Amino acid sequence: MNRIKQIKLKHFKFFYGEVTIDFNRHNALIFGENGSGKSSIYWALYTFLQSVFKSDAAKVQKYFNPRHEENLRNRFAPDEDESYIKLVFEDDQQSITEKMISNTVVNTKMGNLIQQATQGSELVNYKLLSKIHDFKNPFQIDLFPLMDKDTLMFINFREVLVRHDGVMATANAQDWWEYIKPGMHPRGKMHEQSYKTFAAAVDRFNTELKFYFESIVESVNEHLVKFKQPFTVSYDFQNCSYDAFVEGSTTKRNHETIAPKVYVHAHFSHTKLAEEKRNVHRPHTFLNEAKLTAIALSIRFAMLDQKINSTRLTDDTPKFLVLDDLLISLDMSNRERVLDIILSDFSNYQLIILTHDRNFFELLRHRIKRFGQDNWKYFEMYECEKNDIPKPLIFESDSYLGQAEYYLKNGKFEISGNLLRKEAESFTKRFLPDRYRLGVYGQLKPLAINLKEAVHFSRKNDLDSKLFEDLERHTKFLLNQSSHDSYDVPLFRSELENCLKTLKEVKKIRSEPFLKKGMQVEFELTTANGADTYRFEIWLEDDFRLLKEPSKDSVISIGIVNYWVYKNGTKTTPDLQHKQDTLKKIYDHCYDDSDKIKNADFWEEVIISCSGAKLKTARKF
Repeated sequence: MNRIKQIKLKHFKFFYGEVTIDFNRHNALIFGENGSGKSSIYWALYTFLQSVFKSDAAKVQKYFNPRHEENLRNRFAPDEDESYIKLVFEDDQQSITEKMISNTVVNTKMGNLIQQATQGSELVNYKLLSKIHDFKNPFQIDLFPLMDKDTLMFINFREVLVRHDGVMATANAQDWWEYIKPGMHPRGKMHEQSYKTFAAAVDRFNTELKFYFESIVESVNEHLVKFKQPFTVSYDFQNCSYDAFVEGSTTKRNHETIAPKVYVHAHFSHTKLAEEKRNVHRPHTFLNEAKLTAIALSIRFAMLDQKINSTRLTDDTPKFLVLDDLLISLDMSNRERVLDIILSDFSNYQLIILTHDRNFFELLRHRIKRFGQDNWKYFEMYECEKNDIPKPLIFESDSYLGQAEYYLKNGKFEISGNLLRKEAESFTKRFLPDRYRLGVYGQLKPLAINLKEAVHFSRKNDLDSKLFEDLERHTKFLLNQSSHDSYDVPLFRSELENCLKTLKEVKKIRSEPFLKKGMQVEFELTTANGADTYRFEIWLEDDFRLLKEPSKDSVISIGIVNYWVYKNGTKTTPDLQHKQDTLKKIYDHCYDDSDKIKNADFWEEVIISCSGAKLKTARKF
């Protein structure tokens, strides 16, 4: 299944400049204080999905056009700078798909990936949820106004709209309503075919919308059972009308479209209630906030059920559930109940949950651990300023680097320095093989030594050693003195900022275990004259790592190997040949003397002996 690997936002709403949020296909729990740009992430995903329903690209591009009054660009962004929302998806085979909407590019309609994602996903925020509480006492809860512009676009009817003006239309419910809502202009006469076509569309809209609500009511009530609610709901559907008689008249018509009504009624089976009191036609006047929220959530989840059941989703379809400040009005017990349902019933979705409530953030993190789910990332967001421009500061909650940046922005230099030291220690642990990182007795070498080892290791593996040299230079001033009660060396903001910048760059270099000590690889080549075939069996005497710098190909780290050489099936080396090198250099050296018939790329020709798989198939990135 495709899942969101990264969200990239540039000059969108509160996001100034380009910001990449790396989910790495995990679920995400995001805490953001008010004003930090948290909800900008929600609206970015909403706008992105909504783009597939726009009839032409211009209706999407306006959100990124600095000269359009409906643009959603950051107000501090220069007009000449591009603004965009970009989503990077990755499937189970690590295949990457990138989709983008901007002032110049809208490619979400290319292929079926995003179209199907709209059917397999749901976005709910507190504003949409709270609207069900906002009806005044004399009025019934009418769902239709809550759906217009928010959920109608995610509903497809059984048939395609036939328009009187001949314009092509889809089966999308929002398209139907946008056509019907303004009425006919000009109105036309009742005996004319155009009027009859429009009136027929109104009738079909009523039939299809009523059928839709009848099709989800059972699912709504099933969700209410899960929420442990003592009632069920039903709908009272009142038709949309066009050009009806003016009230009190049998001749004059209103020439207007009157929206349908979808009233929600609650029904209790409690035996202590009198029969006439079991049916509640204005639930908001009787039910508390938790029960109303349960109704709203049950309706939204039932809509999601219906979308999935009515669409043939492929195994690759992205399915994500985005919830923004969803449960802020609920007490603790009701929060826990809803969270347990979300964590269990939607375990096959990519969950993205945003909140400004720190207690809720910690509660949900605790519930996730109780469920034994380890496929989560935790982020924190704060507002910060750079060059007098407000922008989000977002970092992984468990990241030393993110916390260091937060404390640096708030003038807590000593704390920031300590966290940078911890990040440097974490990096060397992640980056260096044990042979470089540990002493002869297995003890951890001091950080200063390991930073020197990182420089040495980077040079041996043809990485950009300048970054590691820059990091090593920070040892004396920051990564040592900031951890002690010493003021021999002043601790300046600029030095902290430089160290932070360097650590951010080196962190982009990926380093993961790849081939373990004791494994064997092999390859076979024929001499230039074609007379002899040589097979090389290579035993690994080190753990070999997979390394990747941004925008460069993956490399396998250097290490000690022993190898045998077979000529035409006969061993030619009586003893193991011992050397330190990279597998690429060993292969390239032999390939230069071969007939060049085999692939010059060692990834294609070097085989893992125990499995027969090419190195390329085992490569992670």
